[in-house]
Amino acid sequence: MTGLLTGDDLLARAEAALAVALPDALGVEFVDPHAPLDGVALPVSGIAVTPAATLHAAALGAAIELAGYLAVLPTLTPAQHAVTHQISTQYLRPAPAGRRVRVVGRLAKRARELAFVTVTASLEGSPERPVALSQVTKSVVAA
Repeated sequence: MTGLLTGDDLLARAEAALAVALPDALGVEFVDPHAPLDGVALPVSGIAVTPAATLHAAALGAAIELAGYLAVLPTLTPAQHAVTHQISTQYLRPAPAGRRVRVVGRLAKRARELAFVTVTASLEGSPERPVALSQVTKSVVAA
């Protein structure tokens, strides 16, 4: 592939994805603002908390979808976008209120029109004990 997103163009596209209303409302942020491909952090607070004082699965799902997109981003050209085609998540343990969950996507394979990503969500400081594991398939479409 030629003309892939890099540098400021890649950062601008990542920032635009982070600025979507749902991740913004949840307080999702880049783990490192200068390296958006390192994943996102989701605070277990506010609207992301269930009555049981744990992270709501739907809030985590939004962060997982975003991390999956970030993993695909460097394989896209400015004329391409990636949308979720399929997602399968196993929720392994609760994330308690007051903590932060780090969500990281890793590209497994990129085909012409599909990208396959593995996403891991773990409590910050405890990467060896995931909160959730996901397989995300992204369709590559015209931007």
